[in-house]
Amino acid sequence: MATAWRSRLSFRGRWPLHHPQYYSCYYQLPDLVMLCWLIILASFLVEVTGVEEARVSSEGCLQRERDALLLYKAAIKDPSDRLSSWHAQVDCCAWNGVVCHNRTGTVRVAELNLPNDHKTNWKEYSLRGELLHPSLLSLTHLQSLDLSYNDFEGTQIPPLVGSLHKLRYLDLTGSNFGGTIPPHLGNLTNLRYLDLNSYYNSARVVVHSLDWLSGLSSLIFLDMSRLNLSDASPNLLSAVNMLPSLQHLQLPRCYINNVPLSLNFHLNLTFLRTLDLGYNNFYSPFPNWLWNLTSLSSLQFENSKIQGRLPTEIGNLIGLTYLDLFLNFLSGPLPDTFWKLKNLKFLDLSFTLLGNSLLMGIMNLSSLSTLRLNNCSLIGPIPSELGNLTTLNTLSLESNLLSGLIPHEIGKLVDLESLDLSLNSFEGDITEIHLSNLTKLKEGSLLEYINLGNNMFFGEIPSSLGNLMKLEFLHLNNNNLKGHLPLSLQNCTRLLVVDLGDNKFSGNIPLWIGQSWQQLRILRLRSNMFNGSIDPQLGYLWDLQIIDFANNKLLGAIPHSFGNLNIMISTSVEQLPSFDFGMRILEETKIFSGSESITLVTKGEQSTFSSILYLVKSIDLSNNELTDEIPEELGYLVGLHTLNLSRNYFKGKIPYSIGRMSSLETLDLSFNNLSGAIPQGLSQLNALSHLNLSYNNLSGNIPFGNQLQTLDDASIYIGNSYLCGNLVNKSCFHGNDTNATSEEYGTAQREEDRQLCCSREEEKNLTGCWFNGEEEIADCVAYVREEGRRLWLERRRGRRR
Repeated sequence: MATAWRSRLSFRGRWPLHHPQYYSCYYQLPDLVMLCWLIILASFLVEVTGVEEARVSSEGCLQRERDALLLYKAAIKDPSDRLSSWHAQVDCCAWNGVVCHNRTGTVRVAELNLPNDHKTNWKEYSLRGELLHPSLLSLTHLQSLDLSYNDFEGTQIPPLVGSLHKLRYLDLTGSNFGGTIPPHLGNLTNLRYLDLNSYYNSARVVVHSLDWLSGLSSLIFLDMSRLNLSDASPNLLSAVNMLPSLQHLQLPRCYINNVPLSLNFHLNLTFLRTLDLGYNNFYSPFPNWLWNLTSLSSLQFENSKIQGRLPTEIGNLIGLTYLDLFLNFLSGPLPDTFWKLKNLKFLDLSFTLLGNSLLMGIMNLSSLSTLRLNNCSLIGPIPSELGNLTTLNTLSLESNLLSGLIPHEIGKLVDLESLDLSLNSFEGDITEIHLSNLTKLKEGSLLEYINLGNNMFFGEIPSSLGNLMKLEFLHLNNNNLKGHLPLSLQNCTRLLVVDLGDNKFSGNIPLWIGQSWQQLRILRLRSNMFNGSIDPQLGYLWDLQIIDFANNKLLGAIPHSFGNLNIMISTSVEQLPSFDFGMRILEETKIFSGSESITLVTKGEQSTFSSILYLVKSIDLSNNELTDEIPEELGYLVGLHTLNLSRNYFKGKIPYSIGRMSSLETLDLSFNNLSGAIPQGLSQLNALSHLNLSYNNLSGNIPFGNQLQTLDDASIYIGNSYLCGNLVNKSCFHGNDTNATSEEYGTAQREEDRQLCCSREEEKNLTGCWFNGEEEIADCVAYVREEGRRLWLERRRGRRR
């Protein structure tokens, strides 16, 4: 029986965020949380599957059911061998995913639980093909079927599914089915749980009619997310109204565009607790019938083009714990009745225009755990009373017009996990007082995400920030912060992203970064006043995918150890988990990859990366005072997309190994002292779309062929007097003699050098041209170039001052 119970629990792990159970349990006292989850799961599974009667028998499964399952295995593709335990010599009740029950004295297969738990690279682990094979019809006592995140390969759900009459639980989430939804699903009169969420589906799925829902009168849970319900929209509500037991209804991204604002029939959805209609196209006010759903604990209408004001009837939904109205066309102040929603745990009103007094009214919602008011045109200071919302674990007020000092009372939010105050006009110091309570816990704060970027903060980073030992994301960019990085930050060993760019930090880049921040993936120190050399230890941060040290005063050479940067060596994305997937902080606080963003310079332009940030691989060391030769080891970084070493003092040849950097899209080596020939291997960089080699001492023929044929802008090579080729209108041969020897060509080049220096002397009103020997000419050329660099540096430093 224990085996059966564990199998039952495998139906679902934790409830999704939009489920009211999540918020009715997660925020209770810690010692009650586990008990609460078990009670909810048990009660739900009993209701859905009748688990109280189930037990596992030692008698073994029926031969015909075993044969049916073996036929099923033979009919589908199993590239990762997930069904390796399925063979005739073993009782099928012991096979992976198979659960048997004995309720009538005979052992029967009652559950087939074959979800694909590999959500990244899911196709490699998917069962594929005819996943609803006719052999399943032999399992006449099958009550639960879970094929989620497998692959129908775009084929339609077959009508035979309607013949699995005893099914209570059917989960086809993200299983890449296509076509139309068969109305035969309406024959499953015992069904309690139906999940048709088409997440991951590559094929379009259309529902022409929902009349078949009338046969599912016992349904408790219905998820049709991402199905195209545009044709069924006019009768959607009347069809769903035939489900009197329904508690959870998920219809986001369903192209719903026509729902009646009022009803001429009685609303039967008296038990409905979760309603998700997000990302649809209503272009209308809230429907009036919505406020009669007084059992609701979760309501989601994010990005659904809802217009007008929030009506006073919102106060009827006093059981709400989760309310998401993000990105709608709402305006005007919130009604006074809104503050009756004292059970709210989650509130997102981002990208709405609901009045400047919003923050003061929020103080009435003392149970809030997540508060997101991004881009709401809020003005003025943060009221100190915000510190009274001591249950907050996520506070996001980014992209408003808030100003003034951050109140010290924010330090009272001791449960805070995510703080985003970026893109406002806050000023003043970030003081120890702000952080004192946040860091008072024995093992540091719960805070994992801090974004104070794009404000006007000044002063130094307080050393107590280093007590936030669970911190994973730190954004302090675009402020006026100064001083050295405090030693205490080495305690923040979980950091994944550090953006301190566009401030006035100074001193050496600390050596402890390469020793303590072993999980670091992004390090952006751009546009500060860091000096000294680059620590070779940084080359051993295996997960680093973005290094941006541009616009500082760094000296010395690029460490040869940079050739060890493991993520940049790989061209695979398997090693790069998204910044939202599988990470608790991002899942539970709705900080998804779209809001974790970094601004970089790529292809000569400034770009902000968010949704694909986890794929970006870049090194930018431009505009420093780095010297010596470019290390050959950089050529090992075949997964790197951007390499910018411009405006430094690099000398020697361009490493031939750069021709092996097959993923390189941007290569900028301009304004250096590089010499010699351009490696022909650059023509093999098929991804290269931005190249700048200007203002160096490069010589010889400009390579041609393959990718370089598309980069036909002469400015790429300007300022290299010794380059020749059609692109710079300069013959690589002496005069008109196409058979000129290399000695004759060298003589011609030396004469051009001499003329360059002579013209330089004539500009100074000196008479005659006294350059004769090769050494004198070479010294002159070097002098001319160095003087030009000095003037450029003076202009740059003048701008900084």
